[in-house]
Amino acid sequence: MESEAEKVERYRKKLELAERKVRILEDMIEDRTRELHLKKEENLELELFAYLTSHDLQEPLRTIISFVEILEEDYQDNFEGEARMALNYIREGADRMSLLIKSLLQYSKVGKNRTRRMVNTNKVLNEILSGLQKSIQETGAQIVYSSLPRVNVYEIEWTQLFQNLIHNAIKFRRPGVAPRIRIGVTEGEEEYTFFVEDNGIGVEERFKEKIFVIFQRLHSNEQYPGTGIGLANCKKIVELHGGKIWLESEVGVGSTFYFTINKSLAT
Repeated sequence: MESEAEKVERYRKKLELAERKVRILEDMIEDRTRELHLKKEENLELELFAYLTSHDLQEPLRTIISFVEILEEDYQDNFEGEARMALNYIREGADRMSLLIKSLLQYSKVGKNRTRRMVNTNKVLNEILSGLQKSIQETGAQIVYSSLPRVNVYEIEWTQLFQNLIHNAIKFRRPGVAPRIRIGVTEGEEEYTFFVEDNGIGVEERFKEKIFVIFQRLHSNEQYPGTGIGLANCKKIVELHGGKIWLESEVGVGSTFYFTINKSLAT
């Protein structure tokens, strides 16, 4: 008859096997998604790939989470030292994969709702900041914005755009320095140029284009957790509205993200 120790060891081996398979699949997905992202003419293929692979990942992820929960509930007292570290490592991997799946699904759905409506951008910002209150309070962030134009946009995507940029401005803050974020707009003859300015860690010149490539990360997951999809999402959303997005930044001083929208979409 199988002893408790043998049962734990059997579960551990199954966990390691499932976790290895998911890591291999994750690497393949990142490579293929990044490759398709660089070929704009294959954008529909990229969206389909992101959608399908996010679903393909769910089954091995459920396997990992199921095994972890069994071990944590029934055998946690038998885990010490390296075994406990391995269990924590696998749990972290499952959490990271869950975030990746969520982000891929979000990316694949950008622009799927083809209905535009007039949106009050100031109201959108109020709602975003309300949802970010915990992060704002914990970091002491100060966020100011001027009166912004109403725009005829895809509301969900428009909200995601500002939420991603504001979240990044809080996340990539300098150690010991409270975030200072300014949101505004300038008016040209044919377009509005919105901006989100921060006093964070900044980005090196050589990375100013790369950060908009899907899965492009400049920092380790330990330093700044994430998937590397957020800014790729922003780029896709801006281009969906016929605009462009770019970054101006100085390391140790801060960053300003700019994006344009045609005035014909505003009132």
